[in-house]
Amino acid sequence: MRESAQQFKLWQRLQKRLYIYLTLAFLTMLLLVARLFTIQVLNGEKYYELSQRVIRKVVTLPAPRGEMFDRYYESRTTATRIVSNQATLNLVVVPSHFKKGELFRLTKLLERKLDLPEGELTAKLTPSKIRKNEEIVLIDGLTERQQTILADYYLTFSRFIIRQSTSRFYNFGEAMAHITGYIGPPSKKDIEAGLKSYQKVGKNGLELYYDRILRGEDGEIVQLKTARGNVEEQKVFKNFIPGNNLILTIDSDLQKLAYEHLKERKGAVIAIAPATGEVYVLASSPSYDPNILVSGDAEQRKEHLLKIASEQAELNRAISAKYPPASTFKPLVALAALEEKRASKNTRYFCSGKFVLKSTYKGLPDAEFYCWRKHGWNNLVTAIQNSCSAYFYQLGYHIGSEPIIKYARYFMLNRLSGIDLPGEIAGFIPSPLWKEKKFNQRWFDGDTVNLSIGQGFIQTTLIGMVDFYAALATGGIVYKPHLVKEIRYADNDKIKEKIEPTPLYELPISNSTLKVIKEGLLLVTQKGTARGSFGYKGMPLVMGKTGTVQTRSDDRFANATQHAWFIGIGPLDKPIKKQLVIGVFVERGIGGAVSAAPIAAKLFVLWEKKLKGQKKSPNGQSDLKNIGIPRTSR
Repeated sequence: MRESAQQFKLWQRLQKRLYIYLTLAFLTMLLLVARLFTIQVLNGEKYYELSQRVIRKVVTLPAPRGEMFDRYYESRTTATRIVSNQATLNLVVVPSHFKKGELFRLTKLLERKLDLPEGELTAKLTPSKIRKNEEIVLIDGLTERQQTILADYYLTFSRFIIRQSTSRFYNFGEAMAHITGYIGPPSKKDIEAGLKSYQKVGKNGLELYYDRILRGEDGEIVQLKTARGNVEEQKVFKNFIPGNNLILTIDSDLQKLAYEHLKERKGAVIAIAPATGEVYVLASSPSYDPNILVSGDAEQRKEHLLKIASEQAELNRAISAKYPPASTFKPLVALAALEEKRASKNTRYFCSGKFVLKSTYKGLPDAEFYCWRKHGWNNLVTAIQNSCSAYFYQLGYHIGSEPIIKYARYFMLNRLSGIDLPGEIAGFIPSPLWKEKKFNQRWFDGDTVNLSIGQGFIQTTLIGMVDFYAALATGGIVYKPHLVKEIRYADNDKIKEKIEPTPLYELPISNSTLKVIKEGLLLVTQKGTARGSFGYKGMPLVMGKTGTVQTRSDDRFANATQHAWFIGIGPLDKPIKKQLVIGVFVERGIGGAVSAAPIAAKLFVLWEKKLKGQKKSPNGQSDLKNIGIPRTSR
């Protein structure tokens, strides 16, 4: 009996444990079934694709970079392409496909077979640029000869991949280099930030500023290869998303004409629509050829880079250089005097060819400030017309530096315009406080006299001065300058973003002040210093101002040591929405009327023709030859 009772208890324990084990087994099976259902049914496609990555080769499908078009865009088939893509073949390698040291050895052999300079290809295999399973572009754009040699040595270089791709082509070359910029391989910093070594990034201009918008997103192809390396099957794993296209505000005809007349000199040209801030022209010289930097061989690139460095050709003189504004600053001095009620249109000063500033220190001689000729009596309007420096010396001395500095800052001549290009710098407006800190000297009356004609310590950018004249055109409103009009999707051509005019600042300039300033500026082109470029029958009606930056030379005509300015607004017989503000700066240009105003006049002639719907001649200069070059130089 006792044994039977013990056996019964043991059997109960065994049953209890059996139930626990069976329950655990059932729950485990249930979890496995649930997991299999999740993997195979709910996430089946995801894990299938991941499995394909493991058993098959994943090949990058690079996204085409977005293209750039000029302002008159209607469709891709009819539009003027500023930057385009061209089909090309690249030679790429994947480091993980080679044994240690093998890739470097074969790449060095390839350099010899292709007659390339030693190190041109192996330099791309530096550790900082290598990721084991990521493609490296050894040759961007294979030539026919290089393709033939690779075919001849197929067995040796069988693991080197020829990949179909696109190359960048800059259709206007040097003429728009400072607008477009160019692309190149990513830097170490770019790669650390997540870029792939085979990708191209913007290095300057719009290519850099809008790099993320232009770049797009790469896709992937999964390939199944046979034992011999032939592709047996391939599937688009992830399709690429092409980069967005940019519709620029640039008028390609005006841009070509501006660069044509600027390219043999150092300087810059900007044309802006004052009613919107759209940039029609932005040219800088010397320039460079982005096509050589993108597609040239190593020797061509090296030679071109040396030329760029020697000429400072990568410097965008329209936004990244500053100079004394000279006489183009005089209208601002006049505006400050009028707005502060310290002068009127009829304020008169006599010009004997110089202004003598009496010394306030015993034993020091009086200071003499010279005008470029004797003008006699002038009022404020005729002083602007004749660019009479002696008048503005006396006006500035009378009103003092404070209102001049105040209005120069109001018009943001010491701040950035915010244009959508990299590398813009701000102008510089001096002040008594700055001078005391910089030189441990007080501000002298002579500093004010110099400031009154845009000389001395003051330095402005061309785009800053063009914005000031845009404010005169609009009555005080300045719109942010911009080079992109629209951003469009590349696949369906729909507008992704339209760039609307954005007010940069607005100043309440009185109508009476504007009337006086504009009267003087119109007389500049009709009877004053710029009459040699605009004072002809049939010329566009333009108002503007010449400027000549004085340098330490007694003979500016013989040695061309003076810098030249001209900024104009017109055509004045057209509504403000059809007017342009055109600024021209020429280094060593003798004088504003000699070299800057004639370039602006040619642009205004062409612009008026375009407004009338007239076609220009093949060289764009048919009716421009009669624009004279006067001997006056202010």
